Amino acid sequence: MSTTPPDKARRSIWTRTSAIILLLAFCMGTVAGMAWVVLRQIDELSTANSDNLQWSLAQADVEVLQLELALRKAIADPAQLGEVRRRFDVFYSRIGTLERGDVFRTLRSAPDFSEPHGAVRAFLDDTVPLIDGDDAQLIAALPDLAAQVADLAGTVRELSLFGLATFARVSDSQRSEITGTLIRLSIILAGLLAGLSLLTYSFRRLYRTAERHAHVARSSEARVRAIVEAAVDAIIVCDEAGAIVDMNEAARRLFGYTREQALGRRALDLYFPEVNHDELRAGPLRVFDNGRRPAPEERLFETLGTDASGRVFPVEVSMDRTDDDAEVIYVAHIRDISHRKAAEEDLTEARDKALAGERAKAEFLALMSHEMRTPLNGLLGTMQLMRDHSLTERQTDLLDHMQSSGRLLLGLVNDVLDLEKFEAGKLTAESRPFSVSRLLDAVVETTAALATQGGNEIAWSWLGTPEDRVLGDTRRLRQVLLNLVGNAIKFTRAGSIDIEVERLGGAGEMVEFRVVDTGVGIAPEHLERIFNDFETLDSSYARRAGGTGLGLGIARRLVGLMGGTIGVESEPGAGSLFWIRVPLPRVDQVPSGADAPATLVTETAAGEPLEVLLVEDNEINRFVARAMLESDGHVVTEAVNGQAGVEWAEARAFDVILMDVSMPVMDGQEATRRIRAGAGPSAGTPIIAVTAHALPEEVARFREAGMDDCISKPIDRAALVTLLRGIRGAEANEGEPVRDDASPVLDEAQLADLLDTLGPEATGRLISRCLTEVDASIARLAGTDPGDAELSAAAHKCAGSCASFGLVRLREALGRIETGANSGGVTSGDLGQLGELWQEGRAALLAWQARSQA
Repeated sequence: MSTTPPDKARRSIWTRTSAIILLLAFCMGTVAGMAWVVLRQIDELSTANSDNLQWSLAQADVEVLQLELALRKAIADPAQLGEVRRRFDVFYSRIGTLERGDVFRTLRSAPDFSEPHGAVRAFLDDTVPLIDGDDAQLIAALPDLAAQVADLAGTVRELSLFGLATFARVSDSQRSEITGTLIRLSIILAGLLAGLSLLTYSFRRLYRTAERHAHVARSSEARVRAIVEAAVDAIIVCDEAGAIVDMNEAARRLFGYTREQALGRRALDLYFPEVNHDELRAGPLRVFDNGRRPAPEERLFETLGTDASGRVFPVEVSMDRTDDDAEVIYVAHIRDISHRKAAEEDLTEARDKALAGERAKAEFLALMSHEMRTPLNGLLGTMQLMRDHSLTERQTDLLDHMQSSGRLLLGLVNDVLDLEKFEAGKLTAESRPFSVSRLLDAVVETTAALATQGGNEIAWSWLGTPEDRVLGDTRRLRQVLLNLVGNAIKFTRAGSIDIEVERLGGAGEMVEFRVVDTGVGIAPEHLERIFNDFETLDSSYARRAGGTGLGLGIARRLVGLMGGTIGVESEPGAGSLFWIRVPLPRVDQVPSGADAPATLVTETAAGEPLEVLLVEDNEINRFVARAMLESDGHVVTEAVNGQAGVEWAEARAFDVILMDVSMPVMDGQEATRRIRAGAGPSAGTPIIAVTAHALPEEVARFREAGMDDCISKPIDRAALVTLLRGIRGAEANEGEPVRDDASPVLDEAQLADLLDTLGPEATGRLISRCLTEVDASIARLAGTDPGDAELSAAAHKCAGSCASFGLVRLREALGRIETGANSGGVTSGDLGQLGELWQEGRAALLAWQARSQA
């Protein structure tokens, strides 16, 4: 393989040489031109003709005298008139030569020439008519003409002397110019000689530089040869037709051909299997047909190579073309990648196995979580049924602990399912209008009993101007807030948990929720990792309460799903502040109940027993659901799968059908479609979906299948009773408008849960405290001016207390006042009815307390 001197050095040498040659050529041309000018000037100085300025001026002086002499002779002898005319013509011609000759141009341009010349010209012009006239006139004018010519002789002499002086100056100037030209010529000749000397010196340097470059080229060639020969990859050099012109030792080892065998043969035919030729010609090797340099994306490619023994193996080819138009060559680096391909296949196989393992683990996790829910549903449902029997205080305490542990385990299973659904991309955010105040009232109401158990106070408030109507995912937001509030309650004792909500300024319509507690706080080094999955802290902060550390990780995912962010600020011993910022655009109106799960109708009074078809494949779940239904007086018919449920629905008329979603033989959705499509007596019967973990998109699919509502597993007895009462109420009031003000005075189920959680003694103390606080609050509110700026805050505080003890109707009235106070829509009548509602609720609460203690 040969190398040449760098193009830059070679261009530099020729640039300097060309510049010197051009300079010398210019100098020689200048010398030649100046020599020609000098010769011309000398020739002009040496030339004498009839128009010579000095001679013509002298002749003008002589000729005017001869004219004067001829005039005097003609006066004496008129026969001499011919001589007078001839001498006049000669003098006239001489003056004309002075006026028109090129050699007199300098003389005519002088100011001193104008006056004498004008006098001579005037005489000539005046005399021409006499000279050209008849003899008598001329003879008569001879004396006068003689006198004029005698006077004119002095003017002509003056003109001649001026001309001679001018000629002398011009001659001196020309001699000076020739002298200057000769001097410049000498300088240029000296410069030319210096240039020739410099050129000689430059050529000598160029010769030495060329020698040095040749030496560098030979050294560079030797180095490149050593590098190429030492390369692990095969290096092939081809001409523009693809024939091999050089190769290294690695190419011989890789393909098994010697230099003699390879040189001159086409690389495509020698190194690549014939089955790939068409593909290579149409692909990366088409540059040989196009005669161009490969594009960047064409320079590296993988294909198959073959050696002298016929072995076919994968190769990686890196190819490029030189930019030297004098010699077009293609250089290709070829590498055997058999080992890499084998490693890639091993990695791919390992990855596939790992992905299969992950999928199997996820499927196992999801399956086990669902399977764990089944016995949990049975356990929790059975515990609810046990409360229908007479239990000792000790048994009630044990049952409370069992239910508490079961709910914790169910929460853990739900968290794992949420995590699995998120990782599978099955969780999506929904957007619908809801009321912020109702959402936070529900959060406070749900967690109030647990907070009270730890001696904590819980409340929520707006910061800034309240904005109750927003658009967002109320279900996900409620789940996140319950998680944050639950954590705050876990790590706070005899303190407070405050939920603050504030509309942030700027773009994005962000609303910030802050959960502030007075608990033990979090060390700074733990703040970043508490949102990791299964992250628990090893400090006393973690040991004070149990948990998997999964809740905050899911909260972070849900907030991100809603397009928001979550964070925490805390100091050990000073409490914690968890905040979430989510986009919640304002809306003009929020439908009633927009932030609550959909139901068929609102709750009505209990009616006649219902004929219920229970479609459930799990025996334990059927037992629990049947016991709950029968304890409420309903008649239950069981079906063990969807197909059996369709057959029962086509055979008998039922008041309601409870349809499990996931079942063998036929699932709940398909069974619902067939019932709705059939003509059986239960084709129009309300069908309630019973599912373990319904997402909003899943509920939408249930409704598309024909289901009317949905209830979650484990079945909550109170929710089931309310749902079935609503169905009976809808039947009883068919054709009548559904009332929106049918809310119960007291939610006894909520109080029963509070009693189960805290026990009779603690519940009694809390009820007494509630009665005292609400008595004072209602009295203050009844006397408050409707325009009072503190009305909204006071109504909100009182509503929180009512919500904690199930005073439904009074809490709803206080909520309307709180909302109306923000828009100026509260009247004195609204405040006046609070006393009546409180007395009604107070009596119901005292009556329930008396019954529970009996």
